[in-house]
Amino acid sequence: MHRTAAVTLAALAAALLAARAAQATPNQHLWQAICHVESRGNPTAYNRKERAAGIAQIRPVCLKDVNRIARLRGLKERFSSADRNDPDTARRMWNLYLDHYGDAYARRTGRAPTAEVYARIWNGGPQGWRKGSTRGYWQRVRTALQKR
Repeated sequence: MHRTAAVTLAALAAALLAARAAQATPNQHLWQAICHVESRGNPTAYNRKERAAGIAQIRPVCLKDVNRIARLRGLKERFSSADRNDPDTARRMWNLYLDHYGDAYARRTGRAPTAEVYARIWNGGPQGWRKGSTRGYWQRVRTALQKR
């Protein structure tokens, strides 16, 4: 490999690592705002129509995806339907899900995910940040964030 190309690749790799380190991560304020929007902070909330449970209103499809992500990351922990009702465990599931799809967003767009991106992914799935249907959800989360 030519020396100039090697230097350019090394600089690019360093820039990517720096961008990853600077990337926003889901934080406590966003968690609290989402829990307020989803369940008014009620850890035993249940939406029969959506089959969503707990403080973050985790649906079965999300639970299945979180367990898949945990396996991909080599974690031994597996989450059950009942875990959705435990706020601490729900927070771990939320972090896994948003870290995973936040990373995918960053790879795809070259930008660090924002609170809006995370909220829209939580509401609309892995591509939720692209869906117009998640804009209203983000507005409700943003309002809850501003009250904190």
